[in-house]
Amino acid sequence: MWFPRRSGLAVLILALLAGPASSAALTVLSPASAAPGLKALAAQYTAKTGQPVTLGGNGRQAVLAALKIGPADVVVLPTTDFVNLSSVHGMTPLGHILVGVGVKAGAKVPDISTPEKFRSALLAAKGVAYADPSAGTSAGKVIDRMLSGPDFAGVKRVPVQGLAVTALASGQADIALQMLPELMTNKDVALAGAVPELYGAAVDFSAGIAGVSNDAINAGAFISFVTAPAQAPLWKGHGVILLGTP
Repeated sequence: MWFPRRSGLAVLILALLAGPASSAALTVLSPASAAPGLKALAAQYTAKTGQPVTLGGNGRQAVLAALKIGPADVVVLPTTDFVNLSSVHGMTPLGHILVGVGVKAGAKVPDISTPEKFRSALLAAKGVAYADPSAGTSAGKVIDRMLSGPDFAGVKRVPVQGLAVTALASGQADIALQMLPELMTNKDVALAGAVPELYGAAVDFSAGIAGVSNDAINAGAFISFVTAPAQAPLWKGHGVILLGTP
């Protein structure tokens, strides 16, 4: 039986329509706050496309360091980091990660369901821990700015080098303000909830393609997948509000 020969253009079109497929895993770097949602979406993406995805990075500084040496394909970081980040091509806004309120597991969980109750809980605390803004963390800067407002005059602030929850274990503080997804996955913390929306305690995050990537096409496809509006419920379940969604 005779089959017409396909042109080079036709073969290329068929390959593109088949979707991303590569034997090499895509490497996605992100801080811990975005990792739970990315892990769930990476599993869905692999199931749908057959493209393996490896997650790495952990802390923000680790992500920035890894960008200099590779391997890396997709980078997720606070949006402000992209301003002077020449090692990443393009930027796709992802959403914002909320700041959460946690106490030591077993302790009484404060009611922070309203701005007034949240403010009262912080004022009554013997110490409120958060990442030291001098370390350059986006969350630390956002929280420090909030606590510097007149509503929180009198709050005993405990800036911490590293994760705020370490001050709960040491007894330096009885409330920790930290990225919500990080608190949600910490078995040593009882979660009170997110900081009330009134105070704008959230960090905007975006995704970009690493300059060292050898697979920019598949990297772009992955970014499109994780930022699609249909992913909003999954992201919200991991403490992230996808761009353009309530």
